[in-house]
Amino acid sequence: MRQFIRPQYLKPGDTIGLVAMASAISQSQLTSEYEEKWSSIFKSWGLKVKKGKYLYNSLPGDFAGDDALRAEDIREMLLDDEVKAIISYRGGYGSMRTLTHLDLNLFKENPKWLVGFSDITIFHSALRKLGVESILGAMPSTFGDAQQETFDSLYDALFGRKMRYSTAPHPFSKSGKGRGRLVGGNLCLFASTIGTPIQNLFEEDSILFIEDIDEKMHTVDRMLLTMRCAGMLDRLKGVIIGQFTDTADSDKWEKDVYTLIREHTDRLDCPVLFGFPCGHEQPNYSLVLGREALLEVSPGGGSLRLL
Repeated sequence: MRQFIRPQYLKPGDTIGLVAMASAISQSQLTSEYEEKWSSIFKSWGLKVKKGKYLYNSLPGDFAGDDALRAEDIREMLLDDEVKAIISYRGGYGSMRTLTHLDLNLFKENPKWLVGFSDITIFHSALRKLGVESILGAMPSTFGDAQQETFDSLYDALFGRKMRYSTAPHPFSKSGKGRGRLVGGNLCLFASTIGTPIQNLFEEDSILFIEDIDEKMHTVDRMLLTMRCAGMLDRLKGVIIGQFTDTADSDKWEKDVYTLIREHTDRLDCPVLFGFPCGHEQPNYSLVLGREALLEVSPGGGSLRLL
C-alpha cells in the first residue's frame, strides 16, 4: 500500500485560510451576526482566520467570483507559510471549474489540511489521487445549525485526536471486517470524476463513503451502476452509506433510496455500513480521506476506527 502525505495537525495559535472554492456565500449569511457564529468556533479552538481576497465575490450562476480568482485564493493560501489549513466556506457548484486553474502539484509540495464536503469532493478526489490526506468535514456555511458532535468531530480531525465512531444497528448493513484507505464523499461529484485525471481507480484497498442531497432515484441508480461498470467498486474492502437527503421520486419506485442503494451493495463482497451520520444533515461527522481505517459491522452495530 502506497504511503500518503499527512499534513501537520493544527495547534492553538495557528492560522487557517478561509476561501470560497465553488459557490458564493448566501446573502442570508453576509451578516456580522452569522460571521460571529462561525468565527467564534475557530476562536474557541485558539485559531486565527485569514480570509481569501475574493471570499466575498459573486457572479451570476451563484459562483464565488471568477474561476481563476477562486483558484488564486487557494494558490495563495497554499504558498503562505503562515496558513496551516485551508477551509472552504461552502460547497454548491464550481469546484471542478476552480481545479482546472490550479497546478495540482502545489498540494503535494505544500501539504495542508483541506476541509469541506459536498462539491468539495472534487478537491478530495484530486488530493487522494496525489496521495495527500484531506478532511471531509463541516464548513462555516453549515455552522449556524450544527450540533456539538459536528464541531467535536472536525476538531478531532484537525488537531490529530483519535477518531473512532460507533453506529446503531441497521437492517441493510452487511456484517464483516475490512481495512483500507477512506475515499469518497458526495456521490454525484465522485461519480463525475470518471474519465478525468482525478478519477480514483483504487490501486490500493479502499473503504468507500458516499452521501448526497436533492437527487432523483434514477440518478442515484445510474451513478452507482456507472461506478460499478467503471471498475470503481472492484477492490473495495468496505462501504459506508451516509445521509441521502431529500431524494425525489421514491414514490414512483415504490422504495426509498436506501433500499435502492442496498440492491447495489448486496453485490459486493465486503462489509457495508448503513446509517453513518455524515452528509447534509446533523450531526455531520468528519472523515480523514486517504487515511487507513478499520470498518467492523455486526448485527449489533458498526464501528469505524481511523488508524
